[in-house]
Amino acid sequence: MSYSSEMIEALQNENLAEANDLLNKAIGYDSDDDLFALIETLYDLGFLEETKQVVQHLLALHPEEEGLKLTLAEISIEEGNELEAFEWIEQLKEDSPFYPQALLVAADYYQVLELPEVAQQKLEEAKTLLPDEPVIDFALGELLFTAGKYKEAITHYEQLILKNQTEFAGTSLNARLGNAYAAIGDLESAVDYLKEAIDLQETSDLLFQLGLVYFQKKDYDKANEYFLKVKEADPSYTSVYTYIAKGYLEQSNEESALNSIEEGLFYDKQNPSLYAMGAAAAQELGHLEKADTYYQEAIKLDPENITLTLEYSQLLFNQLKFEKALDIFTPKLDSGEEDPQLFWYAAIAYNEQELFEDARELYDKAAIYLSENAEFLKDYAVFLREDGDREGFLNTAKTYIKINPDDDEVREWIKYEEGL
Repeated sequence: MSYSSEMIEALQNENLAEANDLLNKAIGYDSDDDLFALIETLYDLGFLEETKQVVQHLLALHPEEEGLKLTLAEISIEEGNELEAFEWIEQLKEDSPFYPQALLVAADYYQVLELPEVAQQKLEEAKTLLPDEPVIDFALGELLFTAGKYKEAITHYEQLILKNQTEFAGTSLNARLGNAYAAIGDLESAVDYLKEAIDLQETSDLLFQLGLVYFQKKDYDKANEYFLKVKEADPSYTSVYTYIAKGYLEQSNEESALNSIEEGLFYDKQNPSLYAMGAAAAQELGHLEKADTYYQEAIKLDPENITLTLEYSQLLFNQLKFEKALDIFTPKLDSGEEDPQLFWYAAIAYNEQELFEDARELYDKAAIYLSENAEFLKDYAVFLREDGDREGFLNTAKTYIKINPDDDEVREWIKYEEGL
C-alpha cells in the first residue's frame, strides 16, 4: 500500500498526527500517479493546506503540468487569497489546453470579488471555446439566476435540459427553470417545470415553491393543496404556515387563517409576521384581546417595524384607547423616529387626549411629508379649524380640494370661513 493510501486511511480514522507524518513520506517516496490521486482526494475532503503541499511538490517536478496551477488557483480562492489566485490564473495563456478551465476559475474569482459582469464575460468566452460543455452552461445559468437575469438564465438551463440533464451539481434544473419562469411572470411554464421536478424527486422545498406559484396565480385552493402537503411532510417547515394563513385571509376565511397561525406559532414562537397576521385575523373575528396580545408580541420581536406599531395603534384607536396608543408612540418619538405616519397617528392620539399643543406640533411635522395625502389633509384641516387657525385651515382645505374636488362638506367649510 502506498503512503498516500495509508494517509487517507489515517485521516478517515481521525489520526491527524499520523496522517501528517504519512503525507511527508508520500511526498518523498510515492509515485507521481499516487500523488496526483492524493491531490484529488485531499481536495475533495477539504484538506486544502495538505493538498497545496502535494501540488507544489509535483509542480516543482513538472512545471509543464498547468492543471496544477489551476488547482492552486482554486485553493487560493477558497482560502480567500484572491490576488494569489489571480496570479496563478494569469500564467495560463490562450493557447493552453487548460485555458477554458482557467476562465471558469477566473469567473469564480470575480464572483468572489462581487463583479458578476466580469465573471459573465469570462464564462461567455469559455462558452465560445467549448460551446457544448455543460459545466459552462450551468455556471452561466447559476450566475445569471443569482443576478436576477432570469430570461438569460433560462436559455442556459434549457440547453442542459435538451441534453437530457435534469440535475447538475446536485441542483434540480427543472426547479431552477420553474423559479426563473415564476420570476418573469410566466406562471404556467413555472408550474410545468416545478411539477416535473417534483415527479423526479418530491421535497418539501419543491412543494412549497409550487404552492407559491399557485399563490401568485391567486389559485388559493391549489396553493393550499401543496402547502398542506409540506406541512404534513414536515410540520416544522414554518414558512408554510404564513402562506396557508394568507390564502385563507384572501378567501375571507379568518377562522381557518387564525387556526393555521396558531399552529405555526407552536413551531415558531419568534416569527413577528405570524403574530401580526394573527392579530389581523383575530381583529376581523372580533377577538380583540387576542389581537392586542399578538400585536404586542409582534412588536416585541420586531421593535423597529413602524408598520406593526401603526397597525396596533389602529386597533387601539377603534377601542378609543388613545392613552395606550401614546404609550407605544412616545418611545419611538423620543428616539428620533421620523416616520410621517407616526407623526400623524400620534397627533390624533394627543388631540383625543386634549393635549392640543403636542398634537399641533406633530400635525405640522406630518404635513411636511403628507402634503399630497387626501385623508391626512382633511384630518389636518379639521384640527386646524377646531384649533382656531383660520388661515392654516383655508390653505390646507384648499390643497385638499384640489386632490378631492367632490367633497362638498369641505367646500362648505371653506365658504363659511371665507364669509361667502
